[in-house]
Amino acid sequence: MTPLPKPSIDTGLGLERMASVIQGTKTNFKTDLIYPIIRRTEALAEKPYGSSEADDVAMKVIADHSRAAAFLIGDGVLPSNEGRGYVLRRIMRRAMRHAHLLGAKDPVMNRLVPALVQQMGAAYPELGQGQRLIEETLLNEEVRFKQTLDRGLKLLDEELSHLPEGAALPGQAAFKLYDTFGFPLDLTQDALREQGRSVDTAGFDA
Repeated sequence: MTPLPKPSIDTGLGLERMASVIQGTKTNFKTDLIYPIIRRTEALAEKPYGSSEADDVAMKVIADHSRAAAFLIGDGVLPSNEGRGYVLRRIMRRAMRHAHLLGAKDPVMNRLVPALVQQMGAAYPELGQGQRLIEETLLNEEVRFKQTLDRGLKLLDEELSHLPEGAALPGQAAFKLYDTFGFPLDLTQDALREQGRSVDTAGFDA
């Protein structure tokens, strides 16, 4: 074994990674903690896991973020524009964008909740107790955000079509997406990062 460059620190061996070692899987996502949720995502997206790298990434994000969002809502956190509610909203919206990339026509996240409750409800009874609220919160947010996402991504594509290859998105364009269409900066950055682009954040702030 290769000695660590900075020994005697936290190894990051959480529950999922420990399960991955014990179950002999290459990633956390193939363990019995997460894979059943990915299988449910497969069924909803009508695409097999393993068919393409982009689709696999999308399914992993959806499964992981749906699980995180469900636990937060079960703990009493609701989506909002500030504090922990905003963290939840960002997690949810990232998963929703990946559902859009998968080509899902209908909301996905709320329909993953039963699989999560079946998976972890015995250890975390608050999931079962709050299942209805979790499902309704995810559904309402996804329905509302889908309209924002469709409009915002269309406008983003139009803005990028006028720019040289790899050029940063002007801050004014990013601000228009945010101010006029409710498309948050972090989501614009997330979408552009996958294309190797960035946003002129100084221009956005100005």
